[in-house]
Amino acid sequence: MKQTIDIESRPRWYAPHANIRTDSYVLLAAMLLGPPSEETVKLVRELHWEEDLPEALTSALAALSHAGRTCPAHSIAEEFHRLFVGLGSGELVPYGSWYREKNIQSAPLAAIRTDLAHLGILRKADCFEPEDHAGALCEIMALLSMPENAVPEYEQAAFFRQHLGPWMPQFFKDLQAGQKKQFYRTVGIFGSSFLDYESEYLQSLAGGAPGV
Repeated sequence: MKQTIDIESRPRWYAPHANIRTDSYVLLAAMLLGPPSEETVKLVRELHWEEDLPEALTSALAALSHAGRTCPAHSIAEEFHRLFVGLGSGELVPYGSWYREKNIQSAPLAAIRTDLAHLGILRKADCFEPEDHAGALCEIMALLSMPENAVPEYEQAAFFRQHLGPWMPQFFKDLQAGQKKQFYRTVGIFGSSFLDYESEYLQSLAGGAPGV
């Protein structure tokens, strides 16, 4: 039986964090799976968030929104292509298999596909990136975190711990490095800060659950 957590004993940021989880994953996916669309850039420029979020996360959101307002859309697209496009030619390789085993489409990808089958999540026909892509994993976590999908918290925590926790914090740190990343440096800052609090949040929800 899953342990009951007394919400009154949690830090004040837990509730506002819960409210932004799905939107944060959706936003990260939109910025990692391809050059941000005009709609995504507009959303970034007009970001609003609850005042009770932790200072580090608030600062990360403010930096991201400022970068969206000051970086032209074409320069954001150029950054994306320089960072990610072309295996071996982009600055970063945004796949879990690469970060964990220095191979593409290796054991970490197979493990993700096994867990997705267990969760009943099917690969989209128009999806060209493997499931261990950083953006694809953010999409998956967005689906898992939607209240209407009623995925148990301990299953969300287990998926995060197995497939995001071992490598995505380092990926977002790598995204912050370098002088030429005006927009994506702030994506890395936001991703790092969000994953820090997401990890703590999921751990609190899943405490005492089977296998957690």
